[in-house]
Amino acid sequence: MNVSPDFSLPLRVIAPYFLTGAFFYTLSMGYLWFADPAVSAADMRLLAWTHAYMVGFVMSVIVGAMGQLCVVVGEVHHRYPALFVWIAPILGIGSMFLFAGFAFDPFWLIAGGGLIVAALGLFAWDLFLTVRRSRRRTAVIRSMQWSTFFLGIGLAVGIAMAGGYAGAWPIDPSRWLPLHLMTVFGGYVLLNVMGVSTVLLPMFGACERFSDNDHAFSFYAMIAAVAAMILSALLQTGWLEGISLGAALFSMLHYLRVVYRIFTSKKRRYADIWERSLTVAFIALVGCVGIGIYGYVTGDEKSVLTAFWLLMAGFIGFLITGHLYKIVPFLVWFERFAPRLDEEEVPMIHQLLPTRLADAQWGSALAGVAAIAVSLWLQCGWLWQAGAAMLFLSGVLLIAVIVKVLRYRV
Repeated sequence: MNVSPDFSLPLRVIAPYFLTGAFFYTLSMGYLWFADPAVSAADMRLLAWTHAYMVGFVMSVIVGAMGQLCVVVGEVHHRYPALFVWIAPILGIGSMFLFAGFAFDPFWLIAGGGLIVAALGLFAWDLFLTVRRSRRRTAVIRSMQWSTFFLGIGLAVGIAMAGGYAGAWPIDPSRWLPLHLMTVFGGYVLLNVMGVSTVLLPMFGACERFSDNDHAFSFYAMIAAVAAMILSALLQTGWLEGISLGAALFSMLHYLRVVYRIFTSKKRRYADIWERSLTVAFIALVGCVGIGIYGYVTGDEKSVLTAFWLLMAGFIGFLITGHLYKIVPFLVWFERFAPRLDEEEVPMIHQLLPTRLADAQWGSALAGVAAIAVSLWLQCGWLWQAGAAMLFLSGVLLIAVIVKVLRYRV
């Protein structure tokens, strides 16, 4: 891996992705105040929250991070670097329209879906052409290639579903929902998480980096899971959907085993906010798997929604915010201070992070996620409201941390 300014994009191009993500994290957590623990899987409020969180927050951060990582790992230049100037605002506006469509008026769904398809389509096109030029074939490169392919399928299904919700064409969106979830979340988000983990976990955690073969089972099982779900949606066969979920479960369990091996190989013992965030994330993932299996077997929607919450806000939320606390200070340091390293004394990377603000964000997010999870289980309204308030506070603090790091000057 060649970390060089010759490959990476300028900070001014990448920073809007992280700021957009933090804004939508705050918006989605604030919107929880208008929902309640009695929410159902078909509730439009849940769909509004999910898309603001997944597209506005998760996708924005992933696109920004992958825009830097793909060229560094592949040791090639972006094929069309100028596209990244436009992708962030298009993705942000599209996410806002999509949120408004689910929360207020379905009229906005097609416009929002179209803008998101345009933004992520441009990203996928550049990423595909960039990675194709690389001579390296590592686990990260393979995950980028497959996830880009699945993202295209997920976007096509998503725009069709948006038209169905808006009444533009006669299709049943619920029929295609499992395929949309599996291609976007399993095929894109989780494949990227698994691939990037092979680089970032050992690098940030000072751990041993294992062979790509250790991750092969997770990759191929998730690819098989998405392929089975595609066939299930096309053929309308329930047993294929069961195989898809089983393969996805095996993929996640094997991934947890690999992560455990990575962390138990730590070369030095310390617990910064990144490690604490990942600890919460993987505990939430274990809880999600256990509760999710119980809910799926018994048909208990309350358990399924609790597992969904732990997966989204617990696992994905802490995984992304934890990495933001490593990635953003590194990018700022690399652009502003690394060139002066031989000329004058410069701050260390960890000094760029406002520790007290970051700790407050972590604590309020943890309290909020736990409160919402318990309120879903107990159907407790006041606990839901308290959790929503804590999570909104964590969003405001996340914005403050990112802005303070981006504005850091000696």
